[in-house]
Amino acid sequence: MTPAVAVAGASVAWLGAAVLVLSDERRGLALGIAVAAAGLAVATAAAGKDLVADGALVVGGACSAGLQFGRGGASWGLMPPGSTPRLIGSLVALILTVLVVGTGLQDPAGVARLGALTVAVMAAGRLLTVRSRWAALGAGSALALGLGALGSAPTLWLAGVVATTLSLIDLVGPEEVAG
Repeated sequence: MTPAVAVAGASVAWLGAAVLVLSDERRGLALGIAVAAAGLAVATAAAGKDLVADGALVVGGACSAGLQFGRGGASWGLMPPGSTPRLIGSLVALILTVLVVGTGLQDPAGVARLGALTVAVMAAGRLLTVRSRWAALGAGSALALGLGALGSAPTLWLAGVVATTLSLIDLVGPEEVAG
């Protein structure tokens, strides 16, 4: 596939991670996970990775997003008051990742690494700032997808399984009530 497809996939992955970072409700978190997984799969497919393993990445992200969305309320919680630092952080994460990966942006594999690193960094940042269990598990799912996209076919499969499993953990406990 062409480098333009890899750039499109990495851009969509960053957009999904930004939605994940900027959401304070389950529906927004679910949307971020789903978009990030789809973008990562497109970028890794453009880089020449196994299409079946890319499908596992998408399915894992979709399952994780579906489980988060199913337990969510009626609100999306995108960009609530006070989210300006997170918006700036998502832009800074993109810039820093481009600077780190900058020399590898000539080929689709480098662009796919850029998308994966961006999702992983942003999910890790979100994981450090959450206040609820469901948000931590959702950010952990996105982190697994981002780190999995850095590897080969077995790693893509494992990332999809881990993302789904983390969201299944949330089903075990009682649903949290906002206080």
